[in-house]
Amino acid sequence: MEKKFNPEKFKLVGLALGDFHKAIKEKDVFVREARLIPVHKVGNELALASVFLASLKYVKEYREKFFRAIKFKKSSQLFFYTEVHFSHRDYQSSRLDGLILSVSKGIIKDAVILEFKGKGGNVDPVQIDQYLTLNKSTYKVDKLVSVSPEYVPDIDHLPYTPIKKHKAVQLYHFSWSRLKNIASLLLFQNGDNIEDEDQVNILSEVMHYFESDTNGLRGFSQMKKGWSNVVTAIKTGVKPEQYDLEEAVQSWLEEQTDMAHLLSGELGVPVSTSSAKKDGSLVKKLKSEISSLSKTNQLKFQLLIKDVVSDIKVAADFRNETIEMSIDLEAPSEDSKRNRARLTWLNNQLKRAQERESEAFNKLSDDIFIDVSVKFGRQPIRYKLTDFHIAWEDLVNEKDITSYSILAIKDVGKNFKSNKKFVELIEQMMFDYYQGLVQNLKSYTRPAPRIANHD
Repeated sequence: MEKKFNPEKFKLVGLALGDFHKAIKEKDVFVREARLIPVHKVGNELALASVFLASLKYVKEYREKFFRAIKFKKSSQLFFYTEVHFSHRDYQSSRLDGLILSVSKGIIKDAVILEFKGKGGNVDPVQIDQYLTLNKSTYKVDKLVSVSPEYVPDIDHLPYTPIKKHKAVQLYHFSWSRLKNIASLLLFQNGDNIEDEDQVNILSEVMHYFESDTNGLRGFSQMKKGWSNVVTAIKTGVKPEQYDLEEAVQSWLEEQTDMAHLLSGELGVPVSTSSAKKDGSLVKKLKSEISSLSKTNQLKFQLLIKDVVSDIKVAADFRNETIEMSIDLEAPSEDSKRNRARLTWLNNQLKRAQERESEAFNKLSDDIFIDVSVKFGRQPIRYKLTDFHIAWEDLVNEKDITSYSILAIKDVGKNFKSNKKFVELIEQMMFDYYQGLVQNLKSYTRPAPRIANHD
């Protein structure tokens, strides 16, 4: 007599693929294959799940980037499913949004469970805990990925606090923005592209689908209410409420991640933030940032971009209602380069930047400052760009100039506390600052040694 199907004996990794298909055929397990053109309503989270999983199925480079991020084992056979659940009466309500299987030589070698949230959706820790409890007694998969509009600095940070620990399962989170960013970099002409033209077209269509207004997965657009409450509290000398501080910092982390994704999409190269690896977890990060904000009335981070002159430092000053962006440059260091030559070296770069990108540069010109650091000096000497000519008189006989900081400090006034306007202003400032200054400045390099005379 054949044994009845028992979900608790259904450990996926190590299971023969034939046994998995048998369970489907006998309706012990129900699944839907992921489709690029799903039957669900546009914007429905299961429609989003289906399109995303199908894009992994059909676009090799996109799949490989996602798998590498979550340490998923590649194999010759891959299966992508949505709406996975058991028919057993005790498990009928426990449906998985997504499931990926990696199969080699007829055996399932790896698997990952996925949870999806669409427009305005937040990952529910209770639902994740239900997944994990179900997984512990049945599937015994060691990876769970959540996908939602919620931004986090990196995929091992979570936008929710797990109810209890499940040491056997690694939890990851992707915002839709991060998934779109990975795709846009593959579609950008940057040497890291998709080989097959048909797959390029498929991923382009997927991006068009994700970017549609109906799906509502466009970028971060406004800070949380706590942001404006914290601004008001700091300006009036009142201690901000803890809940408002948490919302303000969470908004700041989400906005900086979105800024990195936006700039990455424009440049066609990865852009990350200094928050991505700092503090280890989102909970620790929030605590650290709240402490910093409470002490300094500022929030800061850095945009990290390969091959630019410097990381871009970004700061929001709640008391002064300013946004600041800055980069650092080392000054020419040869003894033969006196201060006059060092100042001229920088001034020539700034002139070229203005000539090349006059529109972006001129938007910021009234807000640009230059900090000049001299050897053994306690503090840098600050000049407004329009007054930079004075530096030649002040510093010609001073100790050697060692470095410069090029700052843009924008006073945004009442717009600082506006949840929507602040996002618009800081993002536009980022593009102007990068285009007008950063991309046109370079570090000093010593000239190659020269042969004086050779007969």
